[in-house]
Amino acid sequence: MIRSLPGVLLLCLVAPPAWGQAYVGHPCPADAPPAFVDQLQPLWYRRFWTGECRDLPLRCRGGRPYWNDVVRTLTDRTPAAQRPQIAARACALGRRIGFEWTLPSARRRIDTRELRALHAMLEQAPDVATGLSAVEARVRTTTDP
Repeated sequence: MIRSLPGVLLLCLVAPPAWGQAYVGHPCPADAPPAFVDQLQPLWYRRFWTGECRDLPLRCRGGRPYWNDVVRTLTDRTPAAQRPQIAARACALGRRIGFEWTLPSARRRIDTRELRALHAMLEQAPDVATGLSAVEARVRTTTDP
């Protein structure tokens, strides 16, 4: 047990930050964070979900779209009886896309241009379920080995 203020401060500097996912909004569960590959990835992951650029490099552009907003929009466009299933699919898709989009450039298979294309697919689909199916298929094609 650390009993001194300097010891606590040292632990704060050495220990990795606790990147809980309090920023992942309802109805998405705040699951355990993914295994991030570097210190910037959790910050970019938060940007993906919230639109916030806090603590990120100047090249970050905050605002919409961000995934919490996308999930709300999709569920609002869905008949009430289908909302739980659509929300679950949208949340799972967000975790997958967000993690891939936030990887370092050399490893990333979904970049910002692809992210915009996926968002456009969701917006232009005749209904939410069809749009999610199309995006899920494209993400599988893009990210699966």
